[in-house]
Amino acid sequence: MAPLRALRDGLTDDSLRVAILVGLATVPFTLALSWISAPDDVATVGGTVSGEALLLAGLIVGYYYSDRETESRRAGIWTGLAGSIAVVLLYVTHTITTIGSHSSRWTAVIVVLTPVALVIGVGLTVLVTMVAAQLAGWVTTRLDRDRRVSGPAGGDDRTGPASKYWKAVAAYVLVAPPVLGYVLLELGESDVGFLLSALGMLFLVPLSIVAFVALFIDATAPRERGTGWLPSVWVYVGGPLGVYVGVYSVATLWGVGYPPGYAIYSFFGALWLASAVYLVNRHRYFDAGGSASGQPG
Repeated sequence: MAPLRALRDGLTDDSLRVAILVGLATVPFTLALSWISAPDDVATVGGTVSGEALLLAGLIVGYYYSDRETESRRAGIWTGLAGSIAVVLLYVTHTITTIGSHSSRWTAVIVVLTPVALVIGVGLTVLVTMVAAQLAGWVTTRLDRDRRVSGPAGGDDRTGPASKYWKAVAAYVLVAPPVLGYVLLELGESDVGFLLSALGMLFLVPLSIVAFVALFIDATAPRERGTGWLPSVWVYVGGPLGVYVGVYSVATLWGVGYPPGYAIYSFFGALWLASAVYLVNRHRYFDAGGSASGQPG
């Protein structure tokens, strides 16, 4: 009875009304996008579910609830529960319209496993919206200027944040140039060279993700008032993302082969430049005793 009680309490909780309404709003979009993405030779709605609308809903809900008493995580769960109506409809429709093409034995197996499949589908839907909501809430909270600047200034007005994530950013700045240079200059034409290029990229891709997240965390770490430098997250973190989107869009419009390739290499370069400039400014204001200007940058 506990799950039923929790369901009843959530449905009657006014603080979750927006989360539930956003989840319900995704249902027609999920159905339409799943229909479009279904194979042409399939006459049914299709057995796959498009998650774009659910992911966007989770991000919106996480942002909305970031400064409210209700946790973004809980709101994301209820958004997923409401949005999972589309998942149930898609599965049931697909099952009903295709069950006649199977033997009686397989039909019995499908019917028996339907509740399990529905639970898994709803669970994955809730997981997507919950994680997206938590991520959006976490990012929004870290971007809050009041949280980033806290406490009175100490004796040294250049006291920096206690974050150590800059070390991951520094690692990327050191590693990226030789790996990208080796790959882009096509130095790995031999089998051994190709293997080295592949291994280098396999290492650089996850390192770039770690460095990107570390750059965001370090740039949004709390600083004492009067530190003289409040990094612009939109420049250091948003810049590389903007370059990726811009290059991908231009390459797609121009019909260039494999736009993601051009976009990811541009992202690597933009992230390296943003990271290098960030580390120089960080050293200038917090380590080298540079003059405090009180301006973001």
